[in-house]
Amino acid sequence: MDIEQFLFFEVLVGIVIALTMFFLFYNNYSSIFPVGCDSSTAVLQNQFTSAEYGYSNRMEGTPLFRCYDENACYNAATAEQTCIRHWCYYDYWTNGQGSTSQVESCMASPPANITSACSVVSPTNTADLFSCSESTLAVNNATDIQNCAINVPACISGDGPYCAACVGQ
Repeated sequence: MDIEQFLFFEVLVGIVIALTMFFLFYNNYSSIFPVGCDSSTAVLQNQFTSAEYGYSNRMEGTPLFRCYDENACYNAATAEQTCIRHWCYYDYWTNGQGSTSQVESCMASPPANITSACSVVSPTNTADLFSCSESTLAVNNATDIQNCAINVPACISGDGPYCAACVGQ
């Protein structure tokens, strides 16, 4: 075996070990990583809440880090409006526009790109997800919300196909 093959395998083994350690410690030490599920807040920390509330973008609620069992809720009845609001804030943040009135104007009459982005109204669209704390305040959580917060002992009915099934109900 020559030196190039040896270095290749050494790098490959290093990558495998690093990935293994990440997934081993993911559940217990997720708060130390810049991305991934973190149950320290009841708000999804992704690109949208980064724009709306200033949270870091941990990619929560994305296909890679769904985090539904911790702090994500989905509400079919208000999913489209949630998506529109999130995209308006995100556009406001990324484009550097300078006033809240522009965000409110966007929400009242969303442009075509936002209407298109919100045409898929399902939990697979990250922008359709509420934070649990926000959703329980915003809608009737007895009928509309599946609350997946770990600290809520009761099952709350609603739409949440990615949430853990209610036990003992």
